[in-house]
Amino acid sequence: MNNKGVVLIMVLWVLMVLSLIAWGLGRRSSLEVSLLETYRGKLRSYAAARAGINMIMDMLQKTPSTKDTLYSSGINIDVTKSPESLFAHMDVGNKEFASVAWNAQNYNTNSQPQLEYGLSDEEGRININAINISNYQILSALLQLKGVSAGDADQLALAIVDYTGTNAQVSSNNSFLQLDDSSMKTKNRPYDNILELLEVNGMTHDIFDKIKDDVTVYGNSQNGLWINTDTASNDVIQAVVNAAVRLNPAINPSDILREAYAVRDGADGVSFSPDDGVTSLASSTDPNWPSSLHDGLSGYYRARVVGVDSDSGTKTILEAVIQYAQGTPGKIIAWQRE
Repeated sequence: MNNKGVVLIMVLWVLMVLSLIAWGLGRRSSLEVSLLETYRGKLRSYAAARAGINMIMDMLQKTPSTKDTLYSSGINIDVTKSPESLFAHMDVGNKEFASVAWNAQNYNTNSQPQLEYGLSDEEGRININAINISNYQILSALLQLKGVSAGDADQLALAIVDYTGTNAQVSSNNSFLQLDDSSMKTKNRPYDNILELLEVNGMTHDIFDKIKDDVTVYGNSQNGLWINTDTASNDVIQAVVNAAVRLNPAINPSDILREAYAVRDGADGVSFSPDDGVTSLASSTDPNWPSSLHDGLSGYYRARVVGVDSDSGTKTILEAVIQYAQGTPGKIIAWQRE
C-alpha cells in the first residue's frame, strides 16, 4: 500500500509539472501571437500613414488652393465639404485609414486650442533662416510674448542669428550687446532643423517648447522674411507688429493688427471658418506696413498624418514638410516618425 501511495504522489507531481509546462507554453504562445499582432498593426498603420501622405500629394496636384488660408491651406476645399470631412477619415484601403490633423493654438477661435484638419502652412511661421541683424527684433518680440525679458530676448535672438555664422556683422552691433564670437557655437550655414535652436547659447527646453510652433527653417529666405498673414498665428502677427513699432514708434499697432486679423479671419472674426482670407490686405503697399507680412499662396506645407490599423487600433504618426509649386508634382523635403 505504501508503494502505491508513493507512486500516486509521484504521478500527481508529474501531472502538475506537465500542467505548468503546458500553461507556460500556452502563455508564451499567446504572448508571441499578441506581439505579432501588434507588430502587424504597426506595419499596417505605418503603411496607412504613408498612403495618407501619397493621397495628400495627389490632392495638391489635382485640387491646389488658389490662396492659402487657415480654412483651406494647400488644397482647395469644395464648398459642399469641410476640412474635417476630407481629412478626418481618409480611406486608404484594407480596413485602414489616415487622419490629417494638427493642434491649433494662438488663433481667434473663441475657444480652447483645438484640433484642425488638413495641411498647416509652413510659411505662416517665422523662418529663422531669414532672420538677420536688420530684423532680429521680430524674433525678440516673439520671445517676449512667450515670457522672456526684453534684454534676454534681444540677446537670445542675436545669438540665434549668430549661430549660423552667416551674419558676421551681428558682433559689431552696439545697440543692445556685444557678442563674443570666440565663445559661440557656429555651424557656418543655415539651419536645417529647428531642433538646432537647442544648441544656441541661452536657449532652454522651456523656451524652445514655447516657440517651436511659431518658427520654421523652410521657405525662400533669399528674398527676405515672408510670412503669410492669412495663416499666421496671433503670436506671429503680434511679434511682427511689435517689432515694427519698436523700429518706428509712429506706427499704430492696433490698425495693423485689426486689418491683419480681419483679412485672415474674415467677416465673422473667427479663425478656421469658410470666410477666412476672402479679402486681401489693403495696406500692404503702405510704407508703415511691416514688410514681412504678406498674403497669398505659399509653397511649403506641413502634413501631420495619423495612420490607423482598424483591426488592432494601432496608430503611427508621420509628419512631412512638402514643397509645392503650381503645376509641379511637389516633393517631400523633410519627414519624421513620431
